[in-house]
Amino acid sequence: MDLPGVDLQEVLEGLAERLGRGVFADSVDGRLIAYSRQDARADQARIASILARRVAPELRAWQNRHGITTATGAVRLPANATLGIQARLCVPIRHGGRCLGYLWVPEDGEPLDGTALKATADAAAVLARLLGEPADAPGERDDLVRRLLEPDQPGASARDRLTGLDPSLIDAQVLVCAAVPTVRGRDRVRAMSATEFQSLGAALPRALRTDPAYVGCFVTTGHVTALSRHSSHGPSVLDRALRRAARRPFAIGVSDPTPLEVPAVREAYRQARVAAGAAALDPALPRILPWPDAGPYRILMRTTPPGPPDPVLASLERAGDSAAMLRTLETYLDLGCDVQRTAATLHLHRTTVYYRLGRIAEILGKDLRDGLVRSHLHLALKARRLNRAGIDLRAVTQAGSAVSL
Repeated sequence: MDLPGVDLQEVLEGLAERLGRGVFADSVDGRLIAYSRQDARADQARIASILARRVAPELRAWQNRHGITTATGAVRLPANATLGIQARLCVPIRHGGRCLGYLWVPEDGEPLDGTALKATADAAAVLARLLGEPADAPGERDDLVRRLLEPDQPGASARDRLTGLDPSLIDAQVLVCAAVPTVRGRDRVRAMSATEFQSLGAALPRALRTDPAYVGCFVTTGHVTALSRHSSHGPSVLDRALRRAARRPFAIGVSDPTPLEVPAVREAYRQARVAAGAAALDPALPRILPWPDAGPYRILMRTTPPGPPDPVLASLERAGDSAAMLRTLETYLDLGCDVQRTAATLHLHRTTVYYRLGRIAEILGKDLRDGLVRSHLHLALKARRLNRAGIDLRAVTQAGSAVSL
């Protein structure tokens, strides 16, 4: 069979039609890779696997006890009424000395003959080549990473293809890093020009592929995303690559480490993008911002969509010299209400800071010594940054790529 243009589904459908019975394939960690539409002989265990997109742990353990993990040829498994499984044939899908998964054919009361066994072995060989051969195009892994992370893409098939290319990813912890272009003062996000987008799209993957932890990356006009194995140097590798490939500053958000499972990595993608957007808008935050350090932005992204802005700052915004007052208040709260550090950061005398804080309290009609008042004002100031930039971090969590952060 020629491989160009052939996909996993086509192989399984062809084999099912030839055998007159349903077939399916799963990965070594029990994830359902694909299954044929022919399912008249489907047993309870297979139906459950299709619905859950994975093999139940107790069934996988029972199957492994029959030696399928080390087998190089077909293995016949007996029926098991307790597990809801009929007798079935397993053909390991092997490539380059590695077991990438298993091809399954039901045999209850009707074992395959020699011709059917050969057809099944041939199909397993084609599946092995499809799952295990290195990518034909250098950008395939990058495309798979995008399909894995973007919520409107078929993430399960992308994940299975990635683990087929590199089975070590099956049990790996990974990080998602997102980078958004910002300005030197870090008070807004700026979209990339068409020239910058094309330049980064070509240069960044080449630079990142030298990192052993690298899995894949992709570039949009609003952000850059890189997926790598969990390591302490992952964000700094992306930062260095961006410095070489682009002529503008980037803020980088870093997700929590997570297993390479579709829901988990898509949540990590949202974490990284929210953290990157917050770091791009708020100079009080580190430019490379891990998700656990995103502070009030983690709360803001979970609140309900806003109506009018919180009125708590309205009187201050109407006051004379409001910009200086707002900056003083935000810096004071960012620095834990330390007047000396606030004065040093703003290059002011402490007396000036005390005077401004007194004026702010008077204008707002609030007691800045009250912890709840401080929390309310701090959140309102951070929300104000997002509103002024026209960014709703909740949209990142709800719509994935719909917003160009």
